Amino acid sequence: MRRPVTRRAAMTLAACMTVALAATACGGESEASDSDDAYQLVEDGKLTFAMSGQYRPFNFFDDDGKLTGFDVDLGSEVAERLGLEPNPVTGPFNSLVAGLKSSRYDLIIGSMSPTEERKEQVDFTDEYYVAGAQLFVPGDASVNSVEDLENATVGVVLGTTFEEFAKEQPGVSEVRTYNSDNEALTELANGRLDAAITTNLLGLYQINETGLDIKLVGEVLFPDPAAIASQKSNAELTAEVNEILAAIREDGTYAELSEKWFGVDISQADTP
Repeated sequence: MRRPVTRRAAMTLAACMTVALAATACGGESEASDSDDAYQLVEDGKLTFAMSGQYRPFNFFDDDGKLTGFDVDLGSEVAERLGLEPNPVTGPFNSLVAGLKSSRYDLIIGSMSPTEERKEQVDFTDEYYVAGAQLFVPGDASVNSVEDLENATVGVVLGTTFEEFAKEQPGVSEVRTYNSDNEALTELANGRLDAAITTNLLGLYQINETGLDIKLVGEVLFPDPAAIASQKSNAELTAEVNEILAAIREDGTYAELSEKWFGVDISQADTP
């Protein structure tokens, strides 16, 4: 079984090797470290964090096949402040929680909402941004809100809070699920859907970047916060990541990353 890995233990070992301290002294310090701030990692020296890779601009593959986006940058910053090598990986969004529980990842940094159902299975940090769930319709549609939908076919990403919401709406006759929001919005623009539900930030980004003939309508359907998920057995890691998130906000790093991807600080309450 893999022993818990700690930053303090790793630093202690390196120091011992450098100054050639006695082996007994090194062992004693390492044991003390394991007792007070140990946390487990999938791979020594790396922070493995997961996302779908299909949630542009938060996480996606660019034209060169490189995984990039706001979530990737934030996760890399967290890893570096933990003294670890960033190791972002991807998987289907609806499989991420199961993957985390089976120790395939250390964290999920993939714009995941901390729902009560998910909290029963994994732990979450504080929220790192709050967007809003929004209805999108074709550019020439007369629909002005979710209440205007009649016998509508609505597209959403599988396993999201949007899917649950859509199924509860009286004007929705069919909910079609997709692996990415880009797929759903493209299907909407191509006339294969009557509406789609995703976050306002993502939908507006897609319209601006791709020129899809769709539009945002109505009020925010419900807040859609994002938090970082971790294993329930890794409480020490969760606490340390929370401290890092607070520091990133305070020192201006968060605002810089947000401006890079959105042109605004998405941590602010007045973000669309």
